[in-house]
Amino acid sequence: MIKVDLQIEIMRNGQSFLRPATVKLLEEVERRGSLRSAAKVLHVSYQYAWDLIDEVNGVASEPVVVKQRGGVRGGGARLSARGRGLIDDFKHIERLVNRFAKKMNAEIGF
Repeated sequence: MIKVDLQIEIMRNGQSFLRPATVKLLEEVERRGSLRSAAKVLHVSYQYAWDLIDEVNGVASEPVVVKQRGGVRGGGARLSARGRGLIDDFKHIERLVNRFAKKMNAEIGF
């Protein structure tokens, strides 16, 4: 069976801003309060996770993830209000794109 599948990548000023892997990482950071824990759960390297967060923070108009380096109480990471909003926006776009893809597949008979 053939099926049309659409992938979402949101760009800002010509730079990749949000894609599914980034959103999954943001969700895990929100759940766990730690970039290291989020990376572990997603089976990606800490460096890869750090790079994704730096990428999204660099392109965003304001910080999406606020990182705290280790210390006496240890480090951590949390989403800003903007970060939570971006997840909601991405999920809304994802629902619309999936609905469109489903309709397209029905119409073309794949």
